[in-house]
Amino acid sequence: MRVIEAARKSGAEAVHPGYGFLSESAELRKPCLDAGLVFVGPTAAMIRLMGSKSGSKMLMEKAGVPLVAGLSR
Repeated sequence: MRVIEAARKSGAEAVHPGYGFLSESAELRKPCLDAGLVFVGPTAAMIRLMGSKSGSKMLMEKAGVPLVAGLSR
């Protein structure tokens, strides 16, 4: 994976996925950890949950976050 190669070459100890495509990739987290790099961001499970509108809405509902009325599931 090119991100890990770049981190190794630069001597980085952590990877921050930034914003956009990489920040939404649950598959990036494990290879970073396997390579001994700190992944700065949410867990893979949280990334997957955030990728599901109904799943994230249910999670927010359970947490007591006020939600806009509309499609419930």
